[in-house]
Amino acid sequence: MPLQEALQAVKARRCCYGRRPSDQKTCRSKGLHGRRGGAPYNPVQSPQFSSCSVWLQPPVLLVPFGGSLNITCSTSCSDPQVQGGVETSSRHSRQPRNATVLDVTLSDVTEWNSSLKCYFRCHGGREWEKAELIAYRPLDQPELSPIPPLQSGRAHILSCLVPNVSPVRNLTVSLCRGGLTLHTATFWGHSQKQPEDVLVTHEVTARREDHGQSITCRAELDLRPYGPLFNITSTAQLVDIYDFPDPPTLTSSPPALQTTADVHLETGEELNLTCSVQNAFPAANITLLLDGEPLKPYSEDSQSAGTGGLLWNQPGKHKLVCRVRVGPEAQSTELVVNIYDFPTPQLSVSTDIPVAMQNVSGRCELPGGHREGIELRVTVGQRVLAPWGPSPLLFTLLVTEEHDGSELRCEAKVEGRAPKWSDIVRLNVSAPPHMDDQLCPPTHTWTEGQEVNQWCRARGKPDPVVTCHKDGTIILMRQPCVVSRNHSGTYWCSASNALGTIGRSVSVTVEYWDINVGLLVALAVVAVVLAAVGAALYRLYYRKKKIRQYELQKEQQRLLALGGFSDGAAASSNGSAPVTQA
Repeated sequence: MPLQEALQAVKARRCCYGRRPSDQKTCRSKGLHGRRGGAPYNPVQSPQFSSCSVWLQPPVLLVPFGGSLNITCSTSCSDPQVQGGVETSSRHSRQPRNATVLDVTLSDVTEWNSSLKCYFRCHGGREWEKAELIAYRPLDQPELSPIPPLQSGRAHILSCLVPNVSPVRNLTVSLCRGGLTLHTATFWGHSQKQPEDVLVTHEVTARREDHGQSITCRAELDLRPYGPLFNITSTAQLVDIYDFPDPPTLTSSPPALQTTADVHLETGEELNLTCSVQNAFPAANITLLLDGEPLKPYSEDSQSAGTGGLLWNQPGKHKLVCRVRVGPEAQSTELVVNIYDFPTPQLSVSTDIPVAMQNVSGRCELPGGHREGIELRVTVGQRVLAPWGPSPLLFTLLVTEEHDGSELRCEAKVEGRAPKWSDIVRLNVSAPPHMDDQLCPPTHTWTEGQEVNQWCRARGKPDPVVTCHKDGTIILMRQPCVVSRNHSGTYWCSASNALGTIGRSVSVTVEYWDINVGLLVALAVVAVVLAAVGAALYRLYYRKKKIRQYELQKEQQRLLALGGFSDGAAASSNGSAPVTQA
């Protein structure tokens, strides 16, 4: 801080007069001797090698403009002939307290930036201490520039003016939003000769969440520890934020309205109108006007207003205006409503029950007296049969089987109006029988005993009846048939409906196998012989097994009958050897 720097400079300054030559050289290298007056070191005039210093108290001189200040100037000089004095441009008086201490009183200080020098003559030399004399004045209230309504997302420069500041270098100015400090400005190192107006600016970006927040400017003049602390805040200003990112829109039912074109309605058709604005902040003020007269909305909120039941019985033009205000900004959009007659188109065709590969002709037209600008279009299914054109619109369609069930429609349109459609003409296409290799393959291979059904088919409308015959035998395709080897051969298959008959030749091959009786008998005999041999072998094995079991039982009975079967023998049989006596 400037005052602390001044204090450090005061402590660094020491009197070099009276020191040894080596010490004077050190002082010169540090630039300290330049602050001192008097002759250089002289051992004749100054036989004693004692140090000498001059002090000012307070070391930093601060005085209110037009006020007074008491200062003490002292020295460490031991010369009994020491004399002191003061040099300053300000009005002052001095009173020696003793030979080494002077009491100085400054009064009616009217210079904003001056200095004071206190000196003593010691041992034939002149030592001094010089300090800056700074006049100050209390702070006036900062003036915060008026803040207009701010659009969200836009930058704005906040300005704060602190008038008649001295000293400016001790001033700190802070711009705050609520309890948050946005910007702090300091002025260290600023030099001046008189009070100055200080202007502090800071750029901020407006946000919706800042709406209603208070903006203040706080000024602080800190002269401590040798002077007072002044702290004052400007009058708070509330921030008014608005956001109007999207223009208003007009919509209606029916039809959807466009803001870039006229609107066309039929006579007697009601119009429900809604004016809305998206993402506006804060709440929008919406007004609806019809031919310059305000409309009373039937529904209204912060983002939209609507009215309904508008209708006109006579052709003409009317002007609708939607006017929206958000904060200081206003936008509007308007539409011209054209009232006219818009009839339904009429569609006629030469026939709606054509035969495949026959041309069907037709026309789409509007009744007399319709307005200009109406265009017509004819579609079959999803395909355009006749493109947009004026009434009457003529067309021709080559009908195929794929067109069966297709819908013919005529559409009428006019700019700014929902289209109208004619009644639908549904095509009922007839077709003679048709056979191909997929419907009725020319060859078939079956297995005897297999069941087949509809192995030859045909396409047509009405559905054709398909029959196949061979050697006077007729097979109806709608009935299932179990295949036998007699079905092999060449058939003539025909399909018939009211529009004709068609036929083709079909070849059928049946695969089958005859049974070999001799082989079956031989296999049966071999099976009987193998069964007999197996039974004999089993009986022999079983008899031997029974004999072994019988002999084992007889041996066990004989042993049990012997009376000499001792305990030792019994123990031996249990795994323990008998003990022999010597």
